Amino acid sequence: MIRRVFLLLSIILLPKLCRAQTTALSESLGSCTLTNHVYHCDSVTFAKTLIAAKTATIEGQNVDTYARDQLKNMLVKKYGKQVVEQGGSPELIFLIVPVGVDGINISPGEPTLGTLRVYSATPEGGRGHLVWAETYSGPQDLPWPAVVRALIMEFQKHFPAK
Repeated sequence: MIRRVFLLLSIILLPKLCRAQTTALSESLGSCTLTNHVYHCDSVTFAKTLIAAKTATIEGQNVDTYARDQLKNMLVKKYGKQVVEQGGSPELIFLIVPVGVDGINISPGEPTLGTLRVYSATPEGGRGHLVWAETYSGPQDLPWPAVVRALIMEFQKHFPAK
């Protein structure tokens, strides 16, 4: 009798429990979805967001004026965006930062050296949802300006300017 009740309950509840577990592995974040610790971004949705946005803010390391200048040049000259200072009211936030590679890399592939991420902005001007992400992998001794250039070129390849 107890076995039958347990079997009946497991047949009824198992699909609901599995569905709850599946949704916990996938989370929607703007045009990007986090699934099993990997972001998958929808380029069509982001392209519409990029075209519609008029203003953007650039974030990066405080001492990294090169990356900020390169991003500003791309956004203003190629995409016609107005770059506002942090604390303003941007529609998009562009973040470019190196990814730390400590010590010796013994993995079979090249390490990830940098990332360019784009976030929607909250009404207060802070980061909202992730809407696009680029990463660049290459030789560990590649200088940061080369990584910045590669990230920007990859972004422009995905979203050609008019």
